[in-house]
Amino acid sequence: MGWGIKMHNYIFSEIPNDEKGQAFLKELKTFLNSDSYKIRVKGQYLKDSEKKNQGWKKYDRGQPISKSKCLRIYIDDIRGKK
Repeated sequence: MGWGIKMHNYIFSEIPNDEKGQAFLKELKTFLNSDSYKIRVKGQYLKDSEKKNQGWKKYDRGQPISKSKCLRIYIDDIRGKK
């Protein structure tokens, strides 16, 4: 943007971390213009079983995808950054 404003660039959120969500992510990566954009995937919402057993404190920088209920997908514009 050029105005010094930090925008959230997550495009998709609350994607279930299951077979259907993983299939969606795979298809998205297949058709992404990787010369211009990059995908980052982060975990969203700690699984109830993990929350009960370990709690949030163990993951001060975000939990691993394997311990997440959902996924959040960030799409970064990399044009001119290579």
